[in-house]
Amino acid sequence: MSPVEKNRNERMLLERLNQQLRFTQEIINAIPTPVFYIDRVGHYVGCNRAFEQFFGVTQHELISRSMCGVNPMQPRELHEQMDRECLSSNQLCRYDAQLVDFHGRAFDVIITKAPYLADKGKSGGIVGTFTDITDRKQSEVLLQQMQGQIIQQEKMASIGQLAAGVAHEINNPLGFITSNLTSLGKYAGRLDEYIAALQQSLGECTVHPDRDEIDTLRQKLKVDYIISDMCELVNESLDGANRVRRIVQDLKSFSRLDEAECCRTNLNESLDTTINIAWNELKYITTLDRNFGEVPDIVCYPQQLNQVFLNLLVNAAQAMEKQGNITVSTWHDAGNVFVSVADTGKGMPDEVKRRVFEPFFTTKEAGKGTGLGLSISADIVRKHGGEISVASEPGIGTTFTVRLPVNSQLE
Repeated sequence: MSPVEKNRNERMLLERLNQQLRFTQEIINAIPTPVFYIDRVGHYVGCNRAFEQFFGVTQHELISRSMCGVNPMQPRELHEQMDRECLSSNQLCRYDAQLVDFHGRAFDVIITKAPYLADKGKSGGIVGTFTDITDRKQSEVLLQQMQGQIIQQEKMASIGQLAAGVAHEINNPLGFITSNLTSLGKYAGRLDEYIAALQQSLGECTVHPDRDEIDTLRQKLKVDYIISDMCELVNESLDGANRVRRIVQDLKSFSRLDEAECCRTNLNESLDTTINIAWNELKYITTLDRNFGEVPDIVCYPQQLNQVFLNLLVNAAQAMEKQGNITVSTWHDAGNVFVSVADTGKGMPDEVKRRVFEPFFTTKEAGKGTGLGLSISADIVRKHGGEISVASEPGIGTTFTVRLPVNSQLE
């Protein structure tokens, strides 16, 4: 073969190799998933077009930055550790990570890396790819939030059933306790009248041989005190029984399993019931002011709104670092009724205030809060066609305001 023919064949071979290289690069660029290659020391040696678009950097810029020690995949230590494991095991590895592009946007991804061979079967570096699963992660979080809300709603429904059952069971013994106390009060009055008659009759018998002994025994047994105190004890017991009856009635009204349907409700009455239910949480750490205005009845699910008000009251009490005050106010305009719960607690910084209605967000210690209370409350208010807002200043206090339409689409 002449030198001319040899040169021509070499040029043709070189051209075919270049064509094959361009074809291979076009195939790799056509892959919609980002692909990258790095050498054994961690320098980037190439990438496809999807990788360039994802990070907003050209292949030339990527290689130049990598040679200067800039790795687009952060945190750098995690990815370099996975590179070492991939090269040492000579096997594919896959892991979840969060990538931040050069514009500062964060993405959840699944990264897959595999070693590629160089001369004499030795590993020359790593070829890798990653899949953006940000939307999937957000969907999973949303699903978890929805599941959490469903669990919470089921829990509250169970509590409502339990409360109604307990209230019914308490009513039975309370009925005969009240009846017996009423009868005892009447009997005490009759005994008092009878003893008074005996005393008068005894006083008229000036020559009765045992009169002095009877008077001494009367004083020793404190009969006069017992007679006066017995009626007072019966009245106090009746008052206590009536208080229990009111609490039971409020508990039944709060659960309202018999009024689970949408109906017209006066929010002042709902608030009174809820305050009575929550009073055990409030009475030791706060005073409570009712600033109720005349408000029209609204169309609502009263049981659900009771849960909203209870959550706001308990949160207000828990915000108190020392003895404080809670003010519950109601008012209305042409088409809405407003309820506000204001406390003099520790307040919230802006970063907390912005996130306070996010599902699962809580500033409470682990085990003391699910982060669902305000999120579910906001959902309930929105379901009623209203809105809930918060105003707060650290060290001064917090006010939650609920707006509810008088006539909603719930009818």
